[in-house]
Amino acid sequence: MIRNRVTLLAPMSFMLALGLCVVANAQYLISTKAGFVNRVEGEVNILRADGENGEKGRASLGAQMRAGDRLSVAANGFAEALLNPGSYLRLSENTEIRAVNIDFDSVRFELIKGSVIVEIGQIDKKTPIEIVTPHGALTIAKAGLSRIDAKGSATLVAVRQGEIHLGTRDYFMTNQSLKIKRGKVVTLTGPAWPGPSDIAKLDRDAIDKFDTWSFNRAEALTAANVRALSRSGTLTAGWYYDQFSNFYTFVPSRSWFWSPYGFGFFNNYRDCHQYTPYYSGGYNRSQGGNTSGAQVSPRVVSGNDRGAVTRSTDRRSVDTDYGSRSGRSGDSGSYRGSSSSSSTSGGSPSSSGPRDTPVRGGAPRDSGGGQRGGGAPSSRGRIQ
Repeated sequence: MIRNRVTLLAPMSFMLALGLCVVANAQYLISTKAGFVNRVEGEVNILRADGENGEKGRASLGAQMRAGDRLSVAANGFAEALLNPGSYLRLSENTEIRAVNIDFDSVRFELIKGSVIVEIGQIDKKTPIEIVTPHGALTIAKAGLSRIDAKGSATLVAVRQGEIHLGTRDYFMTNQSLKIKRGKVVTLTGPAWPGPSDIAKLDRDAIDKFDTWSFNRAEALTAANVRALSRSGTLTAGWYYDQFSNFYTFVPSRSWFWSPYGFGFFNNYRDCHQYTPYYSGGYNRSQGGNTSGAQVSPRVVSGNDRGAVTRSTDRRSVDTDYGSRSGRSGDSGSYRGSSSSSSTSGGSPSSSGPRDTPVRGGAPRDSGGGQRGGGAPSSRGRIQ
């Protein structure tokens, strides 16, 4: 069994297995493939399509799925795999998926059983992502957040942000798919299109421990982004390894980027030095409920109210739309000084102008790997 592992001591390790193009070093991950395992909690196993005797091996950070491989999560476990940059496939307990195609231009995964949350931060509609379920396929071509639950005789698809299209990628590309918009949950029972009675209004306040874990992951990823920038000043766009967190975080190609949950990602410390990456409140994350103190709406945890997250974390209170302000999926532009929110909960963000604060401390930058542009980050110590 071949696994790609992160090596912090070596300046560069090349992992070329069965035609995969994956390069990982102590800072950046450059990959042309989806299915890179970024987080495991509890028992998570991988079954290689070319493995001997059908034996599973334990999956860990750095395991790259190949076409035909299966990733399974046992009871009380969770896992996260990277899709295209800024997007994630998260697995709940008692869940199994299969990688059908891991090429960025035609990503396709199969949900065999269990529950997954698909967080799409940016995507090109010409290269949508397809998820095959036991009761039909769906295609995602727009930034957003969806949860898919395969439950025996039916599969439930809840669209919390963005939209999905029922049908295969080919159906979508030929305008034969069925669009399901944000705020809807659809029940799939077979190959036929769902009827009106199969599409209902989403309960925005329904959550469980999987939703809590996914929200925590979204928060941890942005915290890692900000922490890395506090040490380095600027980062090159792509996946960046934060050794303090022990996983890869996302760095946008332009100044900042809002995720479907409402968290911010940045590529320079100038734009995030006033950003607080932790959502405020007394939320009991281990139990999935509220504790004493400030109450956190379940719809925030489920990802149905990203505006509340942005207002709580971003003192600058800029545009809360994830993706591009020009309406395209992808990265955000430079600071505009205006604000808006798609949240339905109370409170409106304040506006503020651009800041003049320089990068803290003028942290030195080493030359090193990256996907494009900019200098590589310094390897100086952590901010605790």
